[in-house]
Amino acid sequence: MLRVQAGDLEAFEQLVERFQSMVHGLAMSILRRPEDAEEATQDAFLKLFRARAQYDHARSLEPWLLRIAGNACRDKLRRRRSGELPQVRTVGDERDPLLDLPDSRAAHGAARSHVDHSVRGELEQLSERIRLPLELKYLRGLTNQQIAESLGISLSNVKVQLARGKDILASRLQGVREA
Repeated sequence: MLRVQAGDLEAFEQLVERFQSMVHGLAMSILRRPEDAEEATQDAFLKLFRARAQYDHARSLEPWLLRIAGNACRDKLRRRRSGELPQVRTVGDERDPLLDLPDSRAAHGAARSHVDHSVRGELEQLSERIRLPLELKYLRGLTNQQIAESLGISLSNVKVQLARGKDILASRLQGVREA
């Protein structure tokens, strides 16, 4: 980051390559549309570069970048809400990125696929406040601290939302497990 602060574009390119998938995953979880996630990812790195002089080397880069990315996503959501009618999504909507995630457990058969589809469907029904921490933790692999920083909420709030979300999903999926 010292090199980036000095204006080294090659170092910036390396930084983008290193963190791009993490930032894009966060953006997909928040924005739910590939084109919006791409734009927010680009905005986040552009904002990072423009604010490079403000970076404090005593702190880790990742939380700062996640906060910038979360803010870029929230900006995009505000622009979307003010300029568009909400898009109705259904569980079978092929444009839904959750349903397009690669399923590494496909070899476990149709029963597992049914459970995965049910979980994803129920996940879609949750409020954004409950859904986002679950997706970021279990689908995107972020730590609780990273989730807190990217969403701008406290670590304890992340833990509460994760526990609440798991409880809600468990109760809604009780019939799926018994089948």
